[in-house]
Amino acid sequence: MRNRALFSTRQIAFAGVLGAVTVVLGSTPMGFIQIPPISITIMHIPTIIAGVLQGPIIGGIVGAMFGGFSMYQAQTSVNPLDKLIFSNPLIAVVPRILIGVVAYYVFKLVRGKTGRSVLVVVSGILVGYTGYTMVPALTTYLVEMSGTGNVLGSGPLRIVIAFLLAVVAGFVVYRIEERFGHGPALAAAAGSLTNTVLVLGLIVAFGFLPGQVALTVGVVNGIPEAVVAIVLTGLVYRAVARFVEG
Repeated sequence: MRNRALFSTRQIAFAGVLGAVTVVLGSTPMGFIQIPPISITIMHIPTIIAGVLQGPIIGGIVGAMFGGFSMYQAQTSVNPLDKLIFSNPLIAVVPRILIGVVAYYVFKLVRGKTGRSVLVVVSGILVGYTGYTMVPALTTYLVEMSGTGNVLGSGPLRIVIAFLLAVVAGFVVYRIEERFGHGPALAAAAGSLTNTVLVLGLIVAFGFLPGQVALTVGVVNGIPEAVVAIVLTGLVYRAVARFVEG
């Protein structure tokens, strides 16, 4: 009786290609979306896609490549804090492995109208809250760039902006869900937030950053990254799923 290979040729090739995409994203400006005053990374999206399309093991392997590349980048970083933090494999590698694992199991577990409702509501809340917290930083940026007054900083206007962002985000995610299904979208959100929460949580646990600073970074960068992951993962899934799913 012939022994079955642990991985198929397709899975090996898939992991290699997505691992290479991760390296390219991290080595070029393509891996970051600049929306002043924040910078959103999309380096974790290949790991999410690997988990959704090829399962937790391949997702974990691509995530390990992502983590290994993060450790390599840390050695060449001009920021000594980056080198100190991301030379630790518990911070740089373990959370990245779990991105693909979590994305796979969320993708498999979420079904039906309940998943759709959860996706729309949670997306609206996350984007609305992000908008509310980012208004002061955006106001400061606009004041510095143009010298205009601090119009956006008022409490009532912040609430209105947050509400409008929440409604728009909910509608956009609902339309994405109609076209691509909520499985890939929720898997993307879960995988992205796994990366943010675990990396920042471990950074705090090792004493590299105070909790309040990490929380601020998580809200300002992590939530927009999850929203971008939802959109891009849905688009990629729609384009390639029928060719690569088992």
